Amino acid sequence: ENLRLAMLVRGIKLNDPLAKRFDTKSGGNCGAGGLCRTCAVSVVRGGELLNPQKMAEEQMLKDDTPRWRLSCKAFVGYGMKEGEMTVQVNPRQW
Repeated sequence: ENLRLAMLVRGIKLNDPLAKRFDTKSGGNCGAGGLCRTCAVSVVRGGELLNPQKMAEEQMLKDDTPRWRLSCKAFVGYGMKEGEMTVQVNPRQW
């Protein structure tokens, strides 16, 4: 299950207003295209349940904390793993 969609369906607000787009360095949402970093979350626990980062995601988040993931590019249950996760939404605001 896509992490971004799972959170939105459950009423969790994303789109960090402090985030700057990777492509234009301005604000704004890319609509799950993986270009803006506004849906970045900090994975506090359960990171092993997510798919590995692809090179583009690693590049966009290289200056941030290693626990961060783009929720639009993260899939929960990778490798049929089950468990519990704790994610922090809008980590730039903490």
